Amino acid sequence: MLLVFYAVGIAVCLAGMYLARRLRDRYRTTVYTCPVKGCGVSILASGSSDAELDRLRDLAVDHSKHGPAS
Repeated sequence: MLLVFYAVGIAVCLAGMYLARRLRDRYRTTVYTCPVKGCGVSILASGSSDAELDRLRDLAVDHSKHGPAS
């Protein structure tokens, strides 16, 4: 009986940790800004997938994709 109690306790703890991680990832906010001096481009992403964050980062740091042609 004690073994069942421990197993249920561990399952509840793992489920709680999983839900906490999902909530943290859901509300994670990331900011990417252009490194070019004088460029005001800044992208704020919240609740985005890793692939979407990669795409937004690439857009923000590549001035040729959003800035005027030099």
